[in-house]
Amino acid sequence: MVPAGFRGMKGEKTLLTRPALEIVAARFRALSDASRLQILQNLFNGERSVQELCELTAMSQANVSKHLSVLAEQGIVQKRRQGLFVYYSIADSTIYELCDIVCGAVGKRYDQVIKEFSGR
Repeated sequence: MVPAGFRGMKGEKTLLTRPALEIVAARFRALSDASRLQILQNLFNGERSVQELCELTAMSQANVSKHLSVLAEQGIVQKRRQGLFVYYSIADSTIYELCDIVCGAVGKRYDQVIKEFSGR
């Protein structure tokens, strides 16, 4: 979802205010850590408990919890308590598309770099 005011009526770009840009930057900062991306990647397959995420990522519970807190603060993940366990899932479905776009662009760039280095 493009922030309101980012694109004009005819598709031309308009400028966001500084406070709006700070909000967008905070969202990107939440996604700028490889450990958080690893957690998200595991949540793409469905809801997981903190313990499951620890096992899947080989991170400590404290570390996973810290990263989940950052993602939750930005509304990217949500939590659900069931007894003694806390389960997390993707809260914002636009994250799937964003990751597909970024990973696709990185893949294309990587392919281009390989071609440049191999002289093709």
